[in-house]
Amino acid sequence: MRALVGFYRDAFGGLPARTWLLCTAAFLNRCGSMVVPFLGPYLKRDFGFTPTEAGYVVGLYGIGAFLGSYLGGVLTDRIGAVRLQVVALSSSALWMLLMSCFHVPWLVVPAVFVLGVLNDAFRPGSNTAAAVSAPLPLRRKALSLNRFALNLGWAFGPTIGGYLVVRDFTWMFVVDGATCGLAALWLHFRLRGWNPLPPPAEAHDTGAPASPLRDRHFLCLMAANLCVLIAFMQYFTTGPRVFVDQGHDERMVGWILAINPILIVLFEMPVVHALRRRRALPVIALGSLVVGLGYLCMLLPFGLSAIVLAMVIVAGGELLQMPMLGSHVNDIASDRARGAYNGAYGMNFTLALVLAPVLGGYTYEHLGATVLWWSCGVLGLLGALGFVLAARVARRG
Repeated sequence: MRALVGFYRDAFGGLPARTWLLCTAAFLNRCGSMVVPFLGPYLKRDFGFTPTEAGYVVGLYGIGAFLGSYLGGVLTDRIGAVRLQVVALSSSALWMLLMSCFHVPWLVVPAVFVLGVLNDAFRPGSNTAAAVSAPLPLRRKALSLNRFALNLGWAFGPTIGGYLVVRDFTWMFVVDGATCGLAALWLHFRLRGWNPLPPPAEAHDTGAPASPLRDRHFLCLMAANLCVLIAFMQYFTTGPRVFVDQGHDERMVGWILAINPILIVLFEMPVVHALRRRRALPVIALGSLVVGLGYLCMLLPFGLSAIVLAMVIVAGGELLQMPMLGSHVNDIASDRARGAYNGAYGMNFTLALVLAPVLGGYTYEHLGATVLWWSCGVLGLLGALGFVLAARVARRG
């Protein structure tokens, strides 16, 4: 037990106070996350949307988030990573509070798009600030702590949201907006005076591409990651609809959604610490394969137990794949374009958020849950093969 405690202490130790302050803001922001995971059930109950129609609306959120990630990446390199987060979080807070007053589809649907823009503009600034807040040898740990904070918040958000939306879906907009505003205030007051900007143009490092769109290795990584993310995101896009249709109420769905972030919170930092000397890409490929295998467990005839087992294995794949990939992206990015790389990396997530609910919703409605889970398994395998290819592209230089 003493050795285990010491291992966890080492896993979290060594990071500067600035990194912890940044990650606290990420936690505050995410601990109110309720709108996205319950958007599908909200559209069904309040507006009578079908799974396909709800998938299109969630996909519209993803289109907005795609644009928001791009804008967030550009603005991070121009106005600084902390200032960008304050602006994005404040805007999200005000918009979600306004959305709590919308009660007709013609207002809600375009508002979801705007929410996606505002919400995901925050991500590139958060990742960039975490990456530069610690010395280079601790970058992977700093980025993992940021993910730890986000997942710790995610463990609270949907779980609490499951109880709130049973009473009234309006509460998810109010609470989500309030936590965004609290995170903005935290950053403004606790990190005042620290707003890292990239070096001047003449000082940028010429060894790395100036744009992520000109980096073949990065593009290969993102193509592989897209396959994995489309599968991974089914657990909080189409998955909640499947679980409800199988007889689990929203409160149980909230607990199911909490399995993943709870496991990430418990084990990500120790896993990253244990793998600190491992090359990133082989671990990333293995994690992608494990994500696909996890979804195949949904096919087991054990009801809720099969869902829980699947969520545990999918979380294990995420532990191996996502923190290592985020760190690798920052390792290959130039200092001057770090915000752009993190923005493009965020765009990859949001593109998946566009495709995952649309493809998942259509597959579930027309082909059934069995085909949906088999498709996720295949996508995990394709992603693993793509990361192996990306490693070869990197070796060829």
